[in-house]
Amino acid sequence: MCLLKNNSHLVLTLKNLKIVSRKSPLARIQAQLVAKAIRDEFPDIIFEHIYKSTLGDADLTTPLNQMPDIGVFTNDIRNDLLHGEADIAVHSWKDLPVDLEEGTEISATINRADTRDMIFLKEDSLGKQNLSILSSSPRREKNLSLFLPLALPFQSNISFKDVRGNIHTRLKKLIEGDDDGLVVAKAAIDRIIDQNVDEFIEDKKELLDITKNLKWMVLPISQNPCAAAQGALAIESREGDLKVEEIMKRINNEAIFEEVEKERSLLKSFGGGCHQKIGVACETIDGSSLLTVKGETEDREEISQRALEKDYEDYFKSIDEENYFPSNKEEQKFFERLPIEDSIDSLKQLKNVGIYISRSNAIDDSDLIDKSNTIWTSGIETWKSMAQKGYWVNGTSDSLGEDNSLAEDPFRKLDWLKVTHTDNQDDPKKSVATYKLEPLEVNQRIKDCDYFYWMSASSFKLALQKFPEIKNKNHACGLGSTHKIIKKEVPDVMTFLSYESWQESIKAHIRPNKQNG
Repeated sequence: MCLLKNNSHLVLTLKNLKIVSRKSPLARIQAQLVAKAIRDEFPDIIFEHIYKSTLGDADLTTPLNQMPDIGVFTNDIRNDLLHGEADIAVHSWKDLPVDLEEGTEISATINRADTRDMIFLKEDSLGKQNLSILSSSPRREKNLSLFLPLALPFQSNISFKDVRGNIHTRLKKLIEGDDDGLVVAKAAIDRIIDQNVDEFIEDKKELLDITKNLKWMVLPISQNPCAAAQGALAIESREGDLKVEEIMKRINNEAIFEEVEKERSLLKSFGGGCHQKIGVACETIDGSSLLTVKGETEDREEISQRALEKDYEDYFKSIDEENYFPSNKEEQKFFERLPIEDSIDSLKQLKNVGIYISRSNAIDDSDLIDKSNTIWTSGIETWKSMAQKGYWVNGTSDSLGEDNSLAEDPFRKLDWLKVTHTDNQDDPKKSVATYKLEPLEVNQRIKDCDYFYWMSASSFKLALQKFPEIKNKNHACGLGSTHKIIKKEVPDVMTFLSYESWQESIKAHIRPNKQNG
């Protein structure tokens, strides 16, 4: 094969490529994924895979937060590069130290897997007063100790216990031991399940067999942001290896590379390393960057940040204390919600489907949804409300909208139904209407305002019908279907993570506007 560098006369030839990685099932799958990405660009290359154990694999008793922070899963593999025994190394990027030593470089990455964590819980642990959760991460322990008491459908005291080993080993320790739950990276589960290559079929079958009787949740980034670089693969190569460098340029996903480098840089600013109790996640949502940082610094300072990185300066240039609506959530109460008994009865009959709950008041009782169904919510508050009613919630769109954070069941393909109201004709998904909207009198203050935040498309439509003159004002809403619907009428509608973040932005801009005035 011939590779040209920068259209010059330098011709580089490389027919064989040696890839080194750890030897766990997941690591082997990840190495094969990189090989496939290279093969798609260079079909003539012949691959040789080298799998080996590392210090982190050999010592399965010492908790990770008590082991050396530098390269316990990567140094032994890196040495093969330095000694010329391999051409590239494939790592889970989150295992790499934030600063690499001289001699090698991260030269590429490919598509990133899901960055979220999952928790598995034994069926017979449901309702227990005390839960013991297996985890190898101070970050998970810190953030989940806050979220899980609100997310579980029963009250429990939660403690965490160290666990080591690959995914299969840790799941077996859960099944065979006295502990109740286990937290793992969802990327690991997805990559094993998604493989249909003969080499990994038994690993996939074993995983599905182990998890079939476990309850599971996909844990939201807003409450439990990932370890920096989680779900991403780092392809490491020797510095100055021009042949490999040309290949890496062709397969590198630059957007993911920049995203991961940003996460690692932020983690480094807090000290870096897997000993940290801080999660850092960068997501791209509708063309905007969403940054979430949550946990505790080494100085025991609590940190919790989540914001769309947008410039709202021009948008709020005319804001003042009187010209925005609503000033509180109650002020935007446009409808009474009336239950539909026939639909509620039909909801009770549904089994083995996915049910998407957009609003908690769409489900008033605790026994409307069969336990065979997978439940997904539009946001965290709806999740908490459903949990209080006794429902096991499997995941959430995290207030990012259904298109940005899809409802899913990693273990089975399901038909999805959305629980909504009778007038929701804008959503193409199949739905079950459990309530109808009865319009209330529209607040007259609307006609005197210039800035609006809409919590539903129905509210926007009703207000626009009563006061058509507001169409050309400054409108905002959350992400998702509400945004898509309003955008048809108001193309420049602004998006915020929530009503609360909209209010915070208003407060931040009112004072400067006063001073400038």
